[in-house]
Amino acid sequence: MHDEGIVNEIKGAIVVFPDGKEIVIGGDRTHAFVIDRRAFDSSLAEKAMAEGAEYVLGKKVKKIVAKEFFEIEGIKARRLIGADGPKSLVARQFNMGEIGFFNAIQGYGKYEMDEEFVKIFLSNEIAPGFFAWIIPADEARIGLATLNKNVRKYFNAFLKKLNVSTNEITAGLIPFGLRKFARERVALVGDAAGQTKATSGGGLYAGMKAAMMLAEHADNFLEYERDYMGGVGKELKRCIFMRKILNRMGDKGLNSIANIVEENIDLINKYGDIDYPSIVAKEIAKKHPLKTVAAIAKAFI
Repeated sequence: MHDEGIVNEIKGAIVVFPDGKEIVIGGDRTHAFVIDRRAFDSSLAEKAMAEGAEYVLGKKVKKIVAKEFFEIEGIKARRLIGADGPKSLVARQFNMGEIGFFNAIQGYGKYEMDEEFVKIFLSNEIAPGFFAWIIPADEARIGLATLNKNVRKYFNAFLKKLNVSTNEITAGLIPFGLRKFARERVALVGDAAGQTKATSGGGLYAGMKAAMMLAEHADNFLEYERDYMGGVGKELKRCIFMRKILNRMGDKGLNSIANIVEENIDLINKYGDIDYPSIVAKEIAKKHPLKTVAAIAKAFI
C-alpha cells in the first residue's frame, strides 16, 4: 500500500474506564496507522492480478463440489483456500470447527479530539464483552463491538452519550476463537480461520502473516498451520485467554485494572505492542505476581 492509503498515524490511546476515569497511554511514537481500507484492498488486488490472480465478480459461492478436484461454478482446483470471512462456507463444509463472534458496528461523524490518540471506552453498559472506540480521521470512526446481538441499541445509546451523529454505518462480525485451519487439501486464512486478536478485534496483521505463511507452504497446508500456531497463533491464544478474563471481571473489576494501569504506565509505554499485547501483560504480571493471580482467580471463581 502506498503512503496515500494512510489516513492518520496513531501515537497513543485515551482509555475511559466504567467509572469515568481516563488514562492516557503512549504518545511518544507511532504505534498504529489508520488506513483507507478501500485503497488498501484495491492495492492488494492490483498486486495479486499483477502476479496472475484472476477475479470472478458478481458471483456468490453457494456450493463446493469436493471429489478428486474441488469445483466451484465450473472452476476446478486441486487445493482450496477459504478466505471467505467469519461465517466461512469452506469452514462449515469441511468441518473446521465452530467459533464465537463479536457483533460490531461503526459509522463516520464529526468529533473533536486529539488526532494522534484513539479513545477507548471500557464499560459493560456501553459495550458488553468488548469496548467502544473513536478513531481520529477527517471524519472520526465511531463504533463498538459487543457479544450482545442487539448491537444497534448499544450503538445508538453510545452516540447519544457522545451527542454526535454518524453516516455510512456498517456492521459486521469479529471472530472470537480459532478454528482448525488446515487439512490436507483445504486451508483457511484471515477471519475465516478466526485469526484476529480477541483483545482488540484487530486482524490485519495476523491475517497478513497467515497469508505469507500459507504462500510459503502452498504445497503443505498442515505445515502452514504448524508454523503459524508456533508463532502468531500462540499470541492469538493468549489474547483469547485475556479476553475471557476481562469479560468475567465486570465493570468493578475493570475499574480496579485502571489502578494497575496507572501504577505501571511507564512499563506499559515501554513494552506496549499493539500486535503482541501479551508482552506487556507478562511484564506487569512479573512485577505484580500476587495482584495478577488474585485478579485471575477472582475472574474465574
